[in-house]
Amino acid sequence: MPIYRYTCENCNHEFTVMHGMNEEPEILCEKCGEKAKRSIGKIGISFKGSGYYITDSKSSDNKK
Repeated sequence: MPIYRYTCENCNHEFTVMHGMNEEPEILCEKCGEKAKRSIGKIGISFKGSGYYITDSKSSDNKK
C-alpha cells in the first residue's frame, strides 16, 4: 500500500497515511480533527554520472 502525505486545511499540520490507491477516504487531522487534503510530498532527486545532457547521449558519428 502506498503512503500519502496529507496537510490539514485548518492548522497546516503535515502527516502521512497509508491506504490503497483506489480508496478516497476522508482523512482528519491528527492534531485538531479538521479535514485534511492530500498534498505533494517533497522528494529529493540525485543525478549521478554522465548522460544527462543532449550532447552526452549522441555520438559524434551521426553528425552530417
